[in-house]
Amino acid sequence: MKSRLIDTLLKIEYEEVHNNSESFVMEFNKLTQSDEDPIGEWLRLMRAKKGNLEGENTIILELLVEIYRKIESLEQRIEGNKKTYIPLANSDLVTTIGHSCFVLKDSKISENILYYGRIELPTFPIRIVPIYFVLRDNLAWIEKIHTRDEMEWDSYVASKERALIRFMKSNK
Repeated sequence: MKSRLIDTLLKIEYEEVHNNSESFVMEFNKLTQSDEDPIGEWLRLMRAKKGNLEGENTIILELLVEIYRKIESLEQRIEGNKKTYIPLANSDLVTTIGHSCFVLKDSKISENILYYGRIELPTFPIRIVPIYFVLRDNLAWIEKIHTRDEMEWDSYVASKERALIRFMKSNK
């Protein structure tokens, strides 16, 4: 399997799966269940009912939903509630990405061992993407990712590819 590789910088936390596999599975499933917010669930239901909401000011609706999430986040901070994740043993930077794969900057992970990780994807809104991955031939290959997160990942990779193409064209 081959993929074009694009330079980037993303934060990742990870740990070997055998250390804590049950709690990793629970967090993996929890992180993608309906975005953990009622407004996101409402938006998905509206899309399912009315289609893609193309003609109904989709951008404004998305921005309003994001403003609502920010207000809700601020409210949680004021009340002292903070989203917590399972502490993972290692953190690193992803320096290169491709479709279904990535490269870690300073890791010393072993080949053919399954790892659980969380990558901070700088989309709108910023997403914490839970993944399972394995190192093969100096590339970390994504073994398991939620469908919605995979679409976000591929979209991010494609946008980085387009930016690279524009950069190369402008420097000719």
